[in-house]
Amino acid sequence: MGDTSDPSQEAFFQLAALHKYFLNADFLRAVFMRRIKREQSPAEMSFVESLDDTIAMSLWYATVYVVIEGWRETRVTDPELNVLLEDDRVSDLRRFRNQIFHYQREYDNPKLLEFLGTDDGHAQLATEWIQRTHASLGRAIQQAMQDLIDLRAAEA
Repeated sequence: MGDTSDPSQEAFFQLAALHKYFLNADFLRAVFMRRIKREQSPAEMSFVESLDDTIAMSLWYATVYVVIEGWRETRVTDPELNVLLEDDRVSDLRRFRNQIFHYQREYDNPKLLEFLGTDDGHAQLATEWIQRTHASLGRAIQQAMQDLIDLRAAEA
């Protein structure tokens, strides 16, 4: 794709590839957020609507882990993101992602609950963490790309 003998250009293309995965996660986040912002109480929802909400959430959360994997491969650092990625939830999210994207024989798989928790309080904390992590990933990827552009411009 680019001149791989230029480390900054190679790093830029690696971040651009990662950004593509972030856009996938961001699209799924938007789908999930549209679904849950409807003017309907959970008691009024059908089983299918509730299941669709769970699917949308699960796909978003699982793709966030894909972005985390890619971020780690870039070896770029960001202080705010580093703190979020030191959380134990990252390994729970990896297992959650595996449960979503790899066939499991069990219908109710405990790997989902490892990340979400078993009560509303734990689920709320997991939700807040993934929202902060998602936003930080997007910001950090864009900042890293901009830093490489600025470095290239300064060298010219």
